Parts: sequence; C-alpha cells; structure tokens
Amino acid sequence: MKLIGILLIVNSLALTAWWITTQNNHKTMVMTLCLITVFAGLGLVLQDRITELTVKGVGTIRTATEQIQADAKTVSELKERVENQSATVDLVAKEASKAKELSEEVANKNQQAEEKLDILDQAIKKANTSLTELDAATEFTMTVVAAQNDDRIAFDTLKKWSKDMNNPFSSKAAQAWNTIFESHNNPIYMSGFKVPWPKGPDPSTFSLAELAQKYRQAPAQLKPALIEYIWGRDDISKVNRLDFLIDVMKYDASLTAVEYAGRYFTAGTNQKIKPMAADYLVDWWGKHKLEFQEK
Repeated sequence: MKLIGILLIVNSLALTAWWITTQNNHKTMVMTLCLITVFAGLGLVLQDRITELTVKGVGTIRTATEQIQADAKTVSELKERVENQSATVDLVAKEASKAKELSEEVANKNQQAEEKLDILDQAIKKANTSLTELDAATEFTMTVVAAQNDDRIAFDTLKKWSKDMNNPFSSKAAQAWNTIFESHNNPIYMSGFKVPWPKGPDPSTFSLAELAQKYRQAPAQLKPALIEYIWGRDDISKVNRLDFLIDVMKYDASLTAVEYAGRYFTAGTNQKIKPMAADYLVDWWGKHKLEFQEK
C-alpha cells in the first residue's frame, strides 16, 4: 500500500508538471486533482503512522491515529483493570494473611484454654476427692457422737464399719465401738427406779402385752425404769419376761435400754457375761429357751 501511495504521488506530480508546462487551459482543475491524488497517496503511505494531515480546502487525513487512540483507550482500560485486580489481589492476600494470623491466634488461645480446662478439671477432681473424704469423715464423726448419745443404730453401724477392711475408718470405728461398748458394761449402775405411772388403773394389773405396749410408747429416759419394773413382776412367767428382754436387746433403738435388758437377762440366766453382748445373748437364748420352759 505504501508503494501504491508513492506511485500516486510521483505520477500525479509529474503529470501535473507536464500539464502546466505544455497546456494552458484547466490549470486550476489539474492542480486540484493533483492535490487530491497526492493527498490520497499520502494517506496510503502514512496509514500505519500516528498522523493527521490537513490540506486547506481539501480535508484531513486521519490514518492510524484513530485506531491507535482506540487501542490506547483499550490498553488504558486494561491497565486500569489490571491495577484494580492487583489491588484486589493485594487486599485478598493481606486479608488472607490476617486470617491466617487470626486462625493461629485462635488455635493458640484454644490450646491455652484446653490446658487451663485440664488444670481446672484436675483441681475439681482433687476438690471432689477432698469433699468425699470430708463427707466420710463428717459421717464417721456424727455416727460416733450419735452412738455416744444412746443411738443403737449408730452403735451397730460402727460395728459394721469396724469389720469392713475397705473402709478407711475401720480401725477408728472399732476403737469407738469398743469404747462405747465398755461404757455400758460398768459393774456399777443405777437401779431402784420409780415409774411415774399416770392416774388410772393399777399397773400391777397390766398384762405383759400391755406393759410391752406402754414400754414401746415410753420415752428413752423412762425405759430402764420400765424394764426394771417388768423384770420384777414375778406374777409373769420368767420365760416370758426373758423373751421380753431379748426383744429389747434385738430391736430397741436405745443403747441404755439394751444395757439394762442385758443386765437383767444375764442375772436371770446366771451368766457372767457383759450385758452389752446382745448378739451373743440373743443367740444363746435361741439355744436354751426350752430349758427355761420346762422349769
């Protein structure tokens, strides 16, 4: 295309020169035609360049300029998009970095929290163990105190614990039980009680069943006096009175009542044995009761 443009320019200039020098007519038209041809040739020559050529009275040649401007605009837009995307990528990378740091920080805090929870768990286990031991010690102490205060059930519980080798208070329970046991075996004891009978029928007319009923309804502090009174009722058969004493030793919740029942039972059966040996006496009576029924 450039060669064609050059040929147009050269030929148009040569033809115009010849016409002017040899012909005298239509010079103006030839000149105009020459310029147009040159103009066209220049357009072909300069089509790949950034050029705008204006010829007065003819027009303007816009060659590759407009295309380049369009391309430049496209390039500019692409550049802007790339820059924006680059900024976005940088932002994403920055946020990703922050997210990673945050994740690592959270993981670290979680680990610390787990370690603290483990420490707390161990502390709770120790505290629970201490509380369990404290509860056991408290229960043991309260049981001893109750047994010292005439509680038959607490006294029997101490005996049960003393035989349990897995109980941490086994030896202490044995010591407490033996101390309380011996305190009720003193050879010196009170007697000669007077029962404060309420006004009404003469108690000497009460049957053993009636006396046993009044005994069960009486407060603990009156039971030794009632036991002494019932044992002294010679009008009631001895075997029945001994049966009553055995029932007291087996079921009564008062240790003092058990003690007095044992005292009168050993006296009535001529046994030299401690009155608080209730288990032995109950077992003995089961084997020898018939001997007293035959008398």
